[in-house]
Amino acid sequence: MRGEMLTDAIQYEKLDQMRLDFSGYIESNISKIEDKLPVFYGHVISALDSSFPDLDVESYDAFIDAITFKLLDAATRTRESGYTEKVIESALRLKKGKNPQRGLEISVGLKMMKSGDFVHAIPYLKKYRSEDILLHTGLAYCYYALSLNEVAKFRDMKAPSDMELRAREQMIELARIHAGVAQNLPFKAEPWLDRTFWLMISCAIEWFPSQPAFIRIGLMKAKADKNREMRRQILDVAQNRFYNEMVFLREAFLFALEEGNGTDAAGVVKLMIQQYPQSVEPFYYGMLLSFRTVTKSGYHTFRKQAAENGMPPYVLGLLDLSFSLFSGLESESFARLEDMKRKYPSSAYYLDLLRYLAHDIYSGEKTRANKAKKALLDSVDDYVRQIMKCE
Repeated sequence: MRGEMLTDAIQYEKLDQMRLDFSGYIESNISKIEDKLPVFYGHVISALDSSFPDLDVESYDAFIDAITFKLLDAATRTRESGYTEKVIESALRLKKGKNPQRGLEISVGLKMMKSGDFVHAIPYLKKYRSEDILLHTGLAYCYYALSLNEVAKFRDMKAPSDMELRAREQMIELARIHAGVAQNLPFKAEPWLDRTFWLMISCAIEWFPSQPAFIRIGLMKAKADKNREMRRQILDVAQNRFYNEMVFLREAFLFALEEGNGTDAAGVVKLMIQQYPQSVEPFYYGMLLSFRTVTKSGYHTFRKQAAENGMPPYVLGLLDLSFSLFSGLESESFARLEDMKRKYPSSAYYLDLLRYLAHDIYSGEKTRANKAKKALLDSVDDYVRQIMKCE
């Protein structure tokens, strides 16, 4: 592979496969590896240099961190004095980045957490909690797990234990400092770490029932992971507790559309109108829903209300054009396109793109037409929500 130019996606896939290969080897040969740690790490570096000669420093170090975590996870000697330090020392010599300890200390903390050594995991996770939301929920989980031990010892406890209070404090801090859920771990998160995230989010929702931040964080995580079941569960909680929050109503509507559930989507639009009767946004979503059902009466009812609530004429024209395209009204669609270009010459570039989609929609090829309709809907929705400044 030396000299071969790889795209980022292909390189990531090949790196991940190599990681899996080494993980399997570690599981089958851990005793031999533990006897000859420097030799094993030598094989790792040789494989990296041979297969990925131009690998960037960050990816190089992340690979070593991932292998180190697997070594610690599979190890039979972790309780031996000095063994963990020996593994870290062997890995540390090979790293190239400016902060080589970071990934290795995270590996140690996560290994201790996974094996139930919560007391010793806490200092490592605490040090890096602000860098990744999974590390922060992992830290909260350590305190929570220790609190269960306290409850088991003192069965007559009525107030939250000291460790539970610390877990709650960490979840409050998490909601304050994490704006997103993008993974900053040095290696790919495993399912058990995601499970601790959902457990602590569920606990936080129970501990702080009036705090919407944990609903927001849960939704971000579920969407990032394409976890539809957790997204559904979190939205159910949001609709019960925060039924008047537009951000959650919007998420519920979009989810219902994605699921092809017109009844639920219509119910959300009705609730939006009840909560925000002066806003144009609920009526826009009603019009958007009409694209799926292609019902003229429904579309024009929502259109009239949207116009009365101040939807800009340009947006109305764009939605009228889109409804014609979804309704299969070919001559009307192209007539509206020309009319829009005359009225709004500054948008000619965008309307020309829609013309290409219109030709695909009326191509007579079902697959091509369906793809064009999806592209049209996604494009128009994104464009309109930007114009109307929807979040």
